Amino acid sequence: MDQSITQLLSRISNYHDGDFDAARMSLPQQEVEGIATLLIEQLSANLKGAVLANYLFAIRNRATLQRPWMIVRIIPGAKTHIIARFVNRQDADDRLRALQRYVPNAVFEVVFDPGES
Repeated sequence: MDQSITQLLSRISNYHDGDFDAARMSLPQQEVEGIATLLIEQLSANLKGAVLANYLFAIRNRATLQRPWMIVRIIPGAKTHIIARFVNRQDADDRLRALQRYVPNAVFEVVFDPGES
């Protein structure tokens, strides 16, 4: 649990996209922890049974889950093609940014898939 909180705090401290750049905002630790607290409160207030069931499945099958995060390419006709699988979301996001630079006209998404096929 402590490792997950530490990872969340680190992710917030280093997060950047078009709407938010933590480095440019010079967030002190107190603000990072405040953001994390609000995120956890929001998650708690919006729990859904399907999400809990998926997470329970992931916990119970953790030994078999090697690379649950994947990048898929969305192809016309509602088809998808798996590009790559990753151990964690950060690695998938990093690769997704590179793909979007090199193939700007394609549509890619990062997806969590608890069952590796």
